[in-house]
Formats: sequence, structure tokens, C-alpha cells
Amino acid sequence: MTELHSEAENIENLSQIIMDAFNTNNISEGEVLRYEDLYPILQDKYPKYKDVQKEAEQHLAKLAYVNPAPDGLMLTQIGYRSLTER
Repeated sequence: MTELHSEAENIENLSQIIMDAFNTNNISEGEVLRYEDLYPILQDKYPKYKDVQKEAEQHLAKLAYVNPAPDGLMLTQIGYRSLTER
């Protein structure tokens, strides 16, 4: 994937990739997408993800789509609804 030009665009793009990873892994609300399952997807689709990963996770948390979990990201009811309404 081509890097976008602004940090905000990069954060938004990575946020979308993370949400797509929930779909790819069939994660339902209240379930955790483990980092060990997420990182290969990020590496494949956005090799420089580490540059904006923290900001993308914070962005998704502010939208109430995810909550941090010890070993990954937990999909919230709002996040799940967002995925199913696409």
C-alpha cells in the first residue's frame, strides 16, 4: 500500500485496516483481536504501521470502536455495529 502524504491520512488509513482485520478474523463485539493475529495483516497491508499504530488505536478508541486489552484490541458494540452496517 502506498503511503499517504499526511499523518492524519496515515492514521485514518491504518484505522481502516485495523477495522478490516476484525472482519477478516470474524471478531464479534466483546472479543479481542490479538496483536499476534493483527501484526501480520498490518505488515502485509501497511509495512510502516509502527509509525502511526498508537495514534490509530487511540483514534479508534475515541470513536468507541475498540478498547485496549492486554493482548490486543477488544471490539466494542459500537465498533461491531459499524462493521455490520457497511
